[in-house]
Amino acid sequence: MRKRELFLILGLTTLGLALRIVFMLAMKSGWPGWDSPTIDALYHHLWAKKIAMGDILGSSPGYDAGPFFRAPFYPYILGLVYSIFGTDFLATRILQHLFGVLAVPLTFMVARQYFHVVVAYLAALLVAINGVLIYFESQLLLDFLTVVLYLIFLYLLIKAHREKSSWLYLITGFIAGIFAITRPNILAVVFFVIIWIFLAEKHLKTKIKHSILLLIGTCIIILPVTLRNIFIGDDIVLIASQGGINFYIGNNDKADGYTALLPGTGHSWQYSDAEYEVAGNLGQKPGTIKPSKVSSYYYRKALRFIVSSPDKFLKLLIKKIYLFWNYFEISNNNNLYYLTRYIGVPGYLLSIFAIIGPAGLVGAVLCFKKDKHYWILPITIFGYMATVIAFFVTSRFRIPVVPILSITAVYAFYEVITALTEKRLKYALIISISILVVCLFSWSNLYKHHDKSMAMAEYSLGNTFLKKGDYKSARLQYQKALQQAYNLPKAHLNLGVIAFYEGDTALARIEFQNEIKICGPSAKAFNNLSLLKRLKGDFQSAYALADSAVHYFPNNKEAYINRISASFGKNDETMIKSATESFIKTFPFEPSARYYHGLFLIRSGAVELAKNEFRFAINKKMDIISEYDLSEIYSADLPYGYQPEKIRGKSSYQLGLIYAQENDIDSAFHFFRQAIKYIPNDPDARANLALAYDKIGNYQMAEFEFLKAISIDSTRALYFYNYALTLGKMRRYSKAKEMLAKACLLKPDFTQAKQKLETLKQYLDNSPDYK
Repeated sequence: MRKRELFLILGLTTLGLALRIVFMLAMKSGWPGWDSPTIDALYHHLWAKKIAMGDILGSSPGYDAGPFFRAPFYPYILGLVYSIFGTDFLATRILQHLFGVLAVPLTFMVARQYFHVVVAYLAALLVAINGVLIYFESQLLLDFLTVVLYLIFLYLLIKAHREKSSWLYLITGFIAGIFAITRPNILAVVFFVIIWIFLAEKHLKTKIKHSILLLIGTCIIILPVTLRNIFIGDDIVLIASQGGINFYIGNNDKADGYTALLPGTGHSWQYSDAEYEVAGNLGQKPGTIKPSKVSSYYYRKALRFIVSSPDKFLKLLIKKIYLFWNYFEISNNNNLYYLTRYIGVPGYLLSIFAIIGPAGLVGAVLCFKKDKHYWILPITIFGYMATVIAFFVTSRFRIPVVPILSITAVYAFYEVITALTEKRLKYALIISISILVVCLFSWSNLYKHHDKSMAMAEYSLGNTFLKKGDYKSARLQYQKALQQAYNLPKAHLNLGVIAFYEGDTALARIEFQNEIKICGPSAKAFNNLSLLKRLKGDFQSAYALADSAVHYFPNNKEAYINRISASFGKNDETMIKSATESFIKTFPFEPSARYYHGLFLIRSGAVELAKNEFRFAINKKMDIISEYDLSEIYSADLPYGYQPEKIRGKSSYQLGLIYAQENDIDSAFHFFRQAIKYIPNDPDARANLALAYDKIGNYQMAEFEFLKAISIDSTRALYFYNYALTLGKMRRYSKAKEMLAKACLLKPDFTQAKQKLETLKQYLDNSPDYK
């Protein structure tokens, strides 16, 4: 690269970096979700935090590791950043922009391999100012990595081909492998690249050698991930197990080509919904199906659709090709149009695909007219397009080809200008008309997918405010969303949650009922209504509402638990037996099902069987389903809800109670301590551990645990009463009197506390030491 070229490309890179800094600062100061990642970004964030805390191989104690559900490279990079800088969103985004801006010089370097320097400069400029690329660099998503990796892959491939370098082919394979463990669809592109090698290389031996080296390099990088999945994840998965589900999402009778919804699972879905369907169809119980089987099931299901409905599949495929080349940027996390407008970034920076898409397509076709060495550009464009439309189309899935399209777009215009200069008017006219025709195609809205409504974006921002505890702003956003789409799922639900937290249970009930009435059955709405009834003591209605949730959503574990809780509240042995046995029959390996069955067994007098259930709940590794389920903020939860992470603590607590009643103090100590380990803020476990200390005469530790329990929950009269008894044994009668008085204040009908307080008062009044 000459000094002048180097100087100019540094200038373009600096321009790109400056725009990225401006965007980042605008986002930091103006976007409420700056520090609140959601959906896929939240999944990456939580995974990276685990990695930063030392869970390098995804084998946390107490959890079934399972194979990777998503390709792991980006979360591991993010985890490395967190381990160095902490959970610092500013530092993370600075590093991502610094890496992302490398696309500018890389675009120049790729373009310069084939075209005039002017083409290279203009293509690099388009990448520098492309708002979509800048936007995705600012998200905790992997897509900015794929842009740069794809350019490195292409540049090394071109160099390897030109220099006939075996080592460069091997290194190119390394880059393909890194891309594959970031997003596995590159593996299909490698297949197209090998076809190009066989077309462009002259000698058969060279073709085979270079293709093998490319594959070896790719496999070397992928192999550790595969081995980890086999030996730690206990499943044969090449990279990630989500492929089958995504393939079915994009290829089914109800697919629209761009929405990531799993048919039959309602407005949102989680991995557990997919696994539940597979288990039912294979005649197995939920929680027992390996992720590879789940993926294979959905691959087969999608293929059955393709084979049985070729006409529908062809129409869907044509639509996805149209969506890929359409200028409109389809969002599937945050709405990039909404976010950029919210922070005041010019919208035209998001519209560059409207030019580079049509012109880039024409330029790519023009490359086929040139020497076969040029064919790698259209092959990497169309090959990558094939991997996207095989699933479903969104903006972030197509951005790896954006820099290459920038090159071929400028090349197309350069060809027009060159032809005009050389008086080849017909050729210039053909290219110009071709670009215009594709522009009309790209700028159209044939499938009405240009959703101008910002209802979902308003709703998502409301979720951010709700997560932050800003109920006023959250309510306003939900109301704005409903004004644009009155039947928007979960908006009424979250308005109900806000009303509940503000103490207006009547309004909360109305909003939950509206969610069901307007948007259809909702597991969360039924569960929340059940909870409201239970809090009011109407256990029969609470049971019926939870039963409705089970009926519509048989995979919703919280519904089963609410049904059990209502039956316990009603104190109806028949209902308790039916509810607990239904739960354990449906989910026999679910720790919470075993826990509640243990509670039922205690009531039935089968204490030894109950012990076994609690031990199972403690020792059973948490299902991989809980790891795979997306940590998405679709809607908020009420308190008292399903909290699977606390089941071990609750089971330990129950065992502690059993052993305390059996006077096995050592075992009681063990399980109460274990309960506190799992649930540090469990006041009951603390209070009962205090009683155990009291029983062996260790009053200092008993006092410590009583004070801990009271600091967590100061509304429990029994804590103060038992603490007073311990204080009495320590001969601290004045303090004991104070604690008994508090117990009586909290519970005026606490007869034992009243009697003890009266006795203690008489003692203190008659004791000369306390006069």
